Amino acid sequence: MKWNRGGFLFLAAIAAVLMLTACGGGAAQQDEQQAAEWTWLTETKQELDGKRRELADLDLQARAAAAAEEEEAEVEEGEGEAEEQEVVDFAGQIATLEEEIETLDEEFSGRLVAFLNADPMIEGEPPTERQIAALRMKSDEDILLAQEWIVKGGDYKRAIEIYNTALMFDPDNEKVKAALAEAETNRYMNEDRFGQVKKGMTEDEVRELLGQVNLHNMREYPDKDVEAWFYPTSEGGSAAAVWFQPDKKSGIAEVYQVKFDAIDPSKAEEE
Repeated sequence: MKWNRGGFLFLAAIAAVLMLTACGGGAAQQDEQQAAEWTWLTETKQELDGKRRELADLDLQARAAAAAEEEEAEVEEGEGEAEEQEVVDFAGQIATLEEEIETLDEEFSGRLVAFLNADPMIEGEPPTERQIAALRMKSDEDILLAQEWIVKGGDYKRAIEIYNTALMFDPDNEKVKAALAEAETNRYMNEDRFGQVKKGMTEDEVRELLGQVNLHNMREYPDKDVEAWFYPTSEGGSAAAVWFQPDKKSGIAEVYQVKFDAIDPSKAEEE
C-alpha cells in the first residue's frame, strides 16, 4: 500500500503527539515518584532521629544504673547486704536499638544519595527548595557520621575529612563549618585540658574529660598489667599519655600516672 505525502505528514503529526503525550506522562510519573521518595526520606529521617534520641537516653540510663550499682556495692560492703533491685538489661536493649538504627540508616543513606543524584543541581541555575533540603539532610547525616568517628574511635582525622567533603557539596552550611572548627580545635590535646586528669580516675572519667582516645593509640603491657592511652599534642608526633592499672581492691582500672610530654620527638632528636 502506498501513502501520499499528506497521509505521511498526518501520521507523522499523530506520532509526534503520541510521543509528547508519552514524554509528558513519563515526566509526571517521575515527579510523582520523586515526591513519594522525598516523603519516605523525610519520614524516615524523623524515625531515625527518634531512635537516636532513644539510644542516647538508654545510654544515660545505663551509665546512671552502673554508677548506682557501684555506689550500692560500696554501701553493701560497709553495712551488709542491701535490698535486691530489679535488673534492667540495658546492654541488650542498646544492642537491639543499635542494630535497628544501623539497618535503617544503611537504607536511608543509600536512597538519599540516589535521590540527590537523580535530581542534581545544575550550575548557573538556582536550586529548588527540595534540592536544598535534601542536601542539608545529607550534610546533617555527614555531621552525625563524623561525630561517631570521634566519639567511638577518637579519629579526628577521618572526621575532618568527612566535614571537608561535605563542604565541597554544601559550602555555605554553617553547621558543618562549626563542627569542622570544633574538630580541628580538639584534634590535638592541650596542656590545660590534659591537666584535668588526676590519679585515681577511672577510664570513663578520663574519657569524659579528654574524649575517646584513638583506638590505634592505646597500648597494653600485659607483663605489668598496665594500659596506656596516648593523645597527640601536635602534628609532629608528640603525645600526652595516661597510664592505667587495676585497683588492688576493686580491680577497676585507675589512673596511676600522667605525663603531657610523654612522647617528644624533638627531645629524641637532641639525644
